[in-house]
Amino acid sequence: MIRNIIFVLLFASLAHAADSVEVPLDELAQESVYPVFDHPQSVKNRNVATQGRIDVGIFGGYALTEPIYDTTKFGIAANYHFSELHSLGVLYSQNSSGLSKDAEALKESHNLDFNRAPKPTNTILLDYNFKPYYGKLSLSKLAVINTTIYASGSAGMVAYENKSYPAVAVGLGERFYFNRSLSLKTDLRLFMHQAPIPFKKGSMLISNPTPAPDSFKERLTYTTNLEVGLNYLF
Repeated sequence: MIRNIIFVLLFASLAHAADSVEVPLDELAQESVYPVFDHPQSVKNRNVATQGRIDVGIFGGYALTEPIYDTTKFGIAANYHFSELHSLGVLYSQNSSGLSKDAEALKESHNLDFNRAPKPTNTILLDYNFKPYYGKLSLSKLAVINTTIYASGSAGMVAYENKSYPAVAVGLGERFYFNRSLSLKTDLRLFMHQAPIPFKKGSMLISNPTPAPDSFKERLTYTTNLEVGLNYLF
């Protein structure tokens, strides 16, 4: 019994002593801080370096939302990479001259010939790319594909048979590098520009006189394009 009382008194005195411990203020943390790394790197062992290099490529395009004209086009492009994040280039594309399958069907069934309306012929754009993401994709243990995802903003001109119109485009794209130079490039762009309206009353009927190209009204047009091409980095 006496032994138990001694233990209780001993632990009580130790607990009381611990409560009265004082720590100097200069040894206490005054604010929260974040860890600092001497050499931060977003990507280690980058296989494809683009800074200060030029890439040139060819591409084909397909208009996903064009109801009247042929939806295919072909072009060339060149870009200069200021850094691993920013590049600026020029692209030129030539439109196919025919009509879409739907427009050809209207010609056969209702004698409506949309070749009478001005058609788009070519496009030239100044193209800026912002490349925030670089990564590596492995489909097997034998090969690694380097990839870059980027956003694009473009401005230039879209030419029709009778007139040219200022145009802008925004989009997203991705490059898949087969080696340090050759890449597959895909772009999805939304184009915005003025364009002649081909649905002028009576003007598409084959039996009526062909209307003047400048007689068509104009409106703001939106077109979504998917482009795929091959680029070589010099």
